[in-house]
Amino acid sequence: MKKILLLCLMIFTMNLSFGQRGPRGKVKALKIAYITEQLDLSSKEAQQFWPIYNEHEETMDNLKRSERKSIRAIKEANGFNNITEEQAEGFLNNYLSAEEQKFQARKKLISNLQKVIPHKKILKLIKAEMDFNKRLLKQLRDRRRAN
Repeated sequence: MKKILLLCLMIFTMNLSFGQRGPRGKVKALKIAYITEQLDLSSKEAQQFWPIYNEHEETMDNLKRSERKSIRAIKEANGFNNITEEQAEGFLNNYLSAEEQKFQARKKLISNLQKVIPHKKILKLIKAEMDFNKRLLKQLRDRRRAN
């Protein structure tokens, strides 16, 4: 019963992710499936884990989007060589602020997860995220070599 409920939850989550357009939605679905497999969450743990994790991912996506906007602003100013020292200082302060916000979001994630899953599974999550990112980068490198 537990596995059936977990499978249904995973399929529902993957459906939502595939509903998103483009490769990012597919990558998210693959990441969800990979994390689900690696953590082996009980149905109760999964019900509590995924809302916390999805909120964290949304926060991180927003921070990354903000960083990309800053980089685009530098490019629109014709690159690093054409901005003033004051503008560079502003961009640097924004970068440091975003990095601090990412760190705080990660701390909040771990703190919230400690209330719903064992510490070992949190460590497994950290490892699973790193492993997934390594696999993704390897696939991208392999595709570029093939082209």
